[in-house]
Amino acid sequence: MTLQSSTLWSSAANRSATPPQENVYQSDLIAFPGPWAFAFGKQGIILVTDEQLMQLASNPDTKVNTSVKTDERMRSLRDICEAAVANKQPTIRIAFDYFWAQYREDAKGTVRKLFPDTPEYIELIGKISAFASNYGLGFELSLLSPLEIGRGYCRETGESGRWMHYREGLRDPRTGAYSVQLWRQKTWANNKGIIPLTPDGIRVFAFRETAIPGSPYSEVSPKDIVEISDSVEVERFAGIKRGAEAASDGEADPTALPGYTAERIRVFGKGKTDIGPLDRVFVVQQYRTEEMDYFSDNAAPYLHGLIDKYADAGIRINALYSDETHIQGDWTYNEHHDNGEFSVRYVSPGFEAKFAELYGQHYSDFAKWLLYFSRGQRDSENDLSAKRGSMRVTDATPTGIQQTALLRARYYELLQEHVVDLFVDAKEYLEEKMGHQVHSKAHATWAESPTIDQWDSGQLNPYAQKYEYTSNFISSNTVHQAASACYDYFKWGDFLHGTGNDTAEVGWLDRNYWGFALASSLGPLNRIRNAYAAHWGMPKEINERRRHLIDAWGTHAWRAQASLPYTLVQDFDHRLVDILTLYPIDLVAVDERFGSWMTQYAYTNYITANKLAELGKVVDGKLVVGDRSYSTLMASFEPFPSERLLTLMESMIDQSGQVIWSGPPPILDNSGSRILDRWQSLFGVEYLPTQDNGYIAAGRQISFEGTLRHIGPQTVLTDLLPDRIYPVSTNNSEIIARTGRHTVGTRLQHNKGGTAVYLGFRPRDDQSMSLGYDERHLFDILAGLDCYPASSPNALANDNTEYLSRTSEYFTARFPNGAISVAPHLRHVEENWPGGYHRDPEVDAKILSQIELPDDRLSLEQFHVNGHYIDYEGSGALSFRIGDTGKLISFAGKDCSRIRIDGQEHILAKQDHTLIAWAPVSDERKVEAGAQWVVVAGGKGEIQIPLGIEKPVTVWRQGNTPGSRGDKVASKTRNGTLSFKPTSEVAIYYVVPN
Repeated sequence: MTLQSSTLWSSAANRSATPPQENVYQSDLIAFPGPWAFAFGKQGIILVTDEQLMQLASNPDTKVNTSVKTDERMRSLRDICEAAVANKQPTIRIAFDYFWAQYREDAKGTVRKLFPDTPEYIELIGKISAFASNYGLGFELSLLSPLEIGRGYCRETGESGRWMHYREGLRDPRTGAYSVQLWRQKTWANNKGIIPLTPDGIRVFAFRETAIPGSPYSEVSPKDIVEISDSVEVERFAGIKRGAEAASDGEADPTALPGYTAERIRVFGKGKTDIGPLDRVFVVQQYRTEEMDYFSDNAAPYLHGLIDKYADAGIRINALYSDETHIQGDWTYNEHHDNGEFSVRYVSPGFEAKFAELYGQHYSDFAKWLLYFSRGQRDSENDLSAKRGSMRVTDATPTGIQQTALLRARYYELLQEHVVDLFVDAKEYLEEKMGHQVHSKAHATWAESPTIDQWDSGQLNPYAQKYEYTSNFISSNTVHQAASACYDYFKWGDFLHGTGNDTAEVGWLDRNYWGFALASSLGPLNRIRNAYAAHWGMPKEINERRRHLIDAWGTHAWRAQASLPYTLVQDFDHRLVDILTLYPIDLVAVDERFGSWMTQYAYTNYITANKLAELGKVVDGKLVVGDRSYSTLMASFEPFPSERLLTLMESMIDQSGQVIWSGPPPILDNSGSRILDRWQSLFGVEYLPTQDNGYIAAGRQISFEGTLRHIGPQTVLTDLLPDRIYPVSTNNSEIIARTGRHTVGTRLQHNKGGTAVYLGFRPRDDQSMSLGYDERHLFDILAGLDCYPASSPNALANDNTEYLSRTSEYFTARFPNGAISVAPHLRHVEENWPGGYHRDPEVDAKILSQIELPDDRLSLEQFHVNGHYIDYEGSGALSFRIGDTGKLISFAGKDCSRIRIDGQEHILAKQDHTLIAWAPVSDERKVEAGAQWVVVAGGKGEIQIPLGIEKPVTVWRQGNTPGSRGDKVASKTRNGTLSFKPTSEVAIYYVVPN
């Protein structure tokens, strides 16, 4: 989808498209532009109470507990500033993050009152800044976050956020009597503290519905929804509570409790018997929240004015603490539900006005339209439909059903796009005021899909279940993210520089490498060419093995220095692939039960249709996005494609490219116009839309033929929406897949050489073997369609990096600069550990005694990969790069002493070293008379680096700070090889020509 609106911010339209100059630190040896700057880290403090901030501002020598653990770490502001100067760190971080309060006894029961948009806070930061400026330091502040901006905004503008909470029930059409219970929410909690919700009125609408047989839908005409709010009465059950308040006695102050709280209420009334036979009611409890009306005309000017206040106070801002950005909302997983449905949505007055401006004035009062968001609330029925995920549609036809889903998709998209654009505009204004680029390295959302999706795992470890749609799948967390404006990593990448994800968190290992694939997709699109795939919540030994994969993928996390040997070889970039897949962002709009994934498949890159429409173009049959090009474009679930997307697909096919479409054929485009005919012409099929989003095919088998005849049958696992099939008929396409009498796969070779492939089912893939077997139909289909070709027609075997990753015991990758990486897989270690952030070594040792850890050794013998064959012994990850002349020009390996590539042996040491790595300094990092090579090494004895030089050089061991000169190291050059003895501990060395 793409919003049909002009530029949202006139101020942004007048701003230069070129970002301000980057503050690049450089020594006399080397520079640190872009992601290389992350090597410096930051001093600072993560606040969990207001008291800490006041102590820092009151006296620079007052010791404050800066720990994010249960122990104490007492430091003063002076300590922090002096440590930053000593480490040449230009920025200190001061930011509030309530997540860490769980580890601090002194934070319990405290109420946060200081927020970045209040005068009191600015005054305190101004005092801290005045002291830090004596050291030449700037700040990383949690300033431009929707979670932080609210209290001051509400005071100054008189506006606020508004959320609507809905619940359905029955109504007696004779008397007009109705009675509906719901969980009225009182507080939320997120990483910025406790947020009170103020009840802001209850609205009630009466309606009637007509069930659509054979589907989960009922038709409700918008004209048959009648407001009866003047009949409302409320009964409060003071003793029935949920969340943190449930354990408290009496009427505790909910803002002093550690999280989400709710109470049970009954909304009832009667009368209005003259409105006809309307036998159901839709109750909407409204809340005011201390946050912005992001759609108000006052929003952008307010943020600009706030930035002016910081600038006028002399506060120098170098970076923004932006971890897990979203609008105000609660972090508690899988609560805030009524009858199992997440039933709150942000609907401010400004949102209503903007949505009506874009899509019609009938949306200017949006409350009743939330009826079409309700799912599974017919629990008062006297038949089995009470247990079904029922939904309402505006019209009973297949087109009307899709139009209703499009309404939901537009809601989520407008909320997401507008909020991000608002804060992008503010960030650009901040950069103007500061006169330089402002880093905002972080990821969107606090809860990932599938990480926080729910399966019924009984008493088994739940994280071992989260790899496939099976019959015990309950629900996804994506709807919570979508309602909080943080379900689109790609859009948030406009604000977050660099970005990434925490997919492998709270103990989930992500054995299908979904988070790696996302990071590899986000990084090349980012202003700072970097996106990380972080992890936490697992034993140290598992952590270390996953870090090997980070090194091989190029998805380096916060501690970029730890992965320096590999970033050097890969030039701080991400792996290359030939396939680009559309991220299924509108799956949640069709049915909110489902998440942000169809198949967790790693051997493709991803992009939303919006981002592709913005950045994509077709050149010589390849889809070009930024500095990446792709020979195949695949859709996995794309119900509302734009005309622009279809045009890109047609252009690819006209220029001999390949397009694969899986999932439902589209009836409507994102503007609401019919697009099915155009789509059918492209794929050479005819599709008859149904009222039930395809056919249920649980337990059936998909059989393959024609081009894919070598592939065995695939079983359809469930009756869930992702597993629906969409049969077609065809006269001119090759049939490649069937189930019974239904054609569900076709392949059309167009006259101009391009190929259009249709897969009317979900191709499964699960390299984790979470169900006890290796399911790889998606890979086999893509390989059968020649998406993973060998490096050369003369190759002895398929040495494509993605092909090898899916068929061998190693993950392999190639990079834009020609580098190749190899690491042991970590896909068969089933999660059986608790997912806490801080680990108990004794508990983890017991857990690990029950696990057969995979070997982290690399034993490569005549291993063919991307045009080369390798013999190598080492551990962890291996990266190397062969230059145009066939010479080894960069390398990174652990516990190794030699490598043979293409028959040429390179002896790097007489005995294994802990680490040996080197690479030439890239042009963007070179300084006059500075280093030409960087070496990272540690171990006993001399190493020999084949740099291809004869003239003498000087080798400097890095000093205490990145890029600094430490000790001069004795070295010699002979026959193009540099030799010297590194220290036993791993260190960085700079090689400077004499």
